[in-house]
Amino acid sequence: MSENAVTTSPVQEKALEIIAQELELEASEFTLTGHFVDDYDADSLALIAVVARIEKELGVAIPKTELVKMINLEAVFGLIASYDDTNTRVEEVARHA
Repeated sequence: MSENAVTTSPVQEKALEIIAQELELEASEFTLTGHFVDDYDADSLALIAVVARIEKELGVAIPKTELVKMINLEAVFGLIASYDDTNTRVEEVARHA
């Protein structure tokens, strides 16, 4: 089981780590439904950096048109799952990152 209550897999752990670093917060401060902009004061540049790092570090290509949907962890986790063609590869990358 994951150390963080909002994550359930290595991929989610890595995504949360990326988001926390880019928003300059502790991972424990996040909830699944907390709004990045309204609750965590994220700006559009930070969210673009999140997407770029998720694509690079997890190997998941998320179309830029999906940025507007990335409002909270739940949405990010869902998009990663939706655009992950090779879940096994992403799990492996997350474990070694």
